[in-house]
Amino acid sequence: MIVDAHTHLFSPEVITQRARYLERDAFFGALYRSPRARTIGAAELIAAMDASGVECAVVAGWAWQHHEICVEQNTWLIEIARQYPQRLIVLCTVQPNAGDAAIRELQRCIESGLAGVGELNADGQGFRLDDATFVQLARTAIELGVPLLLHTNEPVGHAYPGKGQLSLAAIYALVRQLPDLRLVLAHWGGGYPFYELMPEVRAASQNVFYDTAASPLLYAPTIFRTVINIVGADKILFGSDYPLILYPKRQKEPAMQPFLDEVRNAGLTNEELEKILGRNARRVFTRTSLTTRCDVAARDSVPLE
Repeated sequence: MIVDAHTHLFSPEVITQRARYLERDAFFGALYRSPRARTIGAAELIAAMDASGVECAVVAGWAWQHHEICVEQNTWLIEIARQYPQRLIVLCTVQPNAGDAAIRELQRCIESGLAGVGELNADGQGFRLDDATFVQLARTAIELGVPLLLHTNEPVGHAYPGKGQLSLAAIYALVRQLPDLRLVLAHWGGGYPFYELMPEVRAASQNVFYDTAASPLLYAPTIFRTVINIVGADKILFGSDYPLILYPKRQKEPAMQPFLDEVRNAGLTNEELEKILGRNARRVFTRTSLTTRCDVAARDSVPLE
């Protein structure tokens, strides 16, 4: 079973009233003003999954700057989770700066069947990982037993829209402060896994996982073997960042298949592929109250430590 652990969906209102949301939310406006930035609904995502043999997908909305938009979009995402319980594992988005309101919203979403929180973006949403409001939100995720997906990006290399300044030191401080937080660092953790070569970082990061979202735009395919050699295959989750176009020189439309082909040709063993392409995501994002095919399969896999 293939699980895409990092995809994005937008409500019909955002898609049809895009210009309005570009003005309502400055961060959304900064990244989605270009017509090349796609906004898709659930039916389009399911069709893309079917075309590439992806059985389940972890769905995030957008890291909205305003609490009221987060609530609005989460209400739609809750309905999407109910419509596609066997195909989509849905996360909620909150604005940590909203404080108690963000915590109540996270609780509402989890009680309504969503599987976690994210993709949160410290730069785009204007919060720090050591803010008391964010720390309390993360503690709430621990209490609820759900993962938190955090946007990260590499501190060096080429510039692109949305590339933030969140430091690896800030992530490490969070991990040390909340070792029980099931933390998924998007985009290969912005290079964080390379520091797991340091014994103290590795010891502190037992509950840290890395998704591969946007990898072809950032790294050579050898990153798979390199990171496996450092942290092992159990901590890596295949994620496409769909509907992002990952191969702009040869793709006009987004598709999952080319990236899946790249992973399969990266020289990994069958067991490593099985873990990265599905088994790990089923463990990390599973909640026993959900009944997706991903969750059913996860009950037969190795539980999280």
